[in-house]
Amino acid sequence: MGTTTEHDDRTRAEHLSKMLEILQAADTVVLNTFAENGGITGRPMALVDRDDDGTIYLTTAIGSTKAIEIASDSHVSVSVQTSKGIVVLDGLAKLSQDRTMIEQLWKESWRIWYPEGKSSPSIAIIVVEPEHATYWDTSFSHGLSFLWRAVKARLRGEPIDTNASDVGTIDLH
Repeated sequence: MGTTTEHDDRTRAEHLSKMLEILQAADTVVLNTFAENGGITGRPMALVDRDDDGTIYLTTAIGSTKAIEIASDSHVSVSVQTSKGIVVLDGLAKLSQDRTMIEQLWKESWRIWYPEGKSSPSIAIIVVEPEHATYWDTSFSHGLSFLWRAVKARLRGEPIDTNASDVGTIDLH
């Protein structure tokens, strides 16, 4: 039977560092919100920016379905997968039309959604302030360890042994 073979003694700073490493490698995330009917709606979105505390910035039109859903229930989940790993971050989202923030974050590629440019009155920045995150390390060096354990389990006909370092959780309040 598969077992966990080590105790996770990493510090909060080490967990935060690994989570940020994964986020830094991301260009796209999946934003999940609660729909009006109670279901969960997910959509891929370009990652505009991220802070050292895990705060994530996205853009949307102020009248979009996702903006309406966030205004109704600010609890969201953001998922990302890169070659470095996977992060699922839960937090609170708020919509900002702060012109200074929009000016700082503006990318010319947004013009296809906002033809008037950065002065468009419909631009909103979704600011996701994280509360909790779980990540899985799939980086190359970690992946080799996982691959070895997977091959060993397959050859023995047993479930894989997991290491505490395969996954990490962090409270970001």
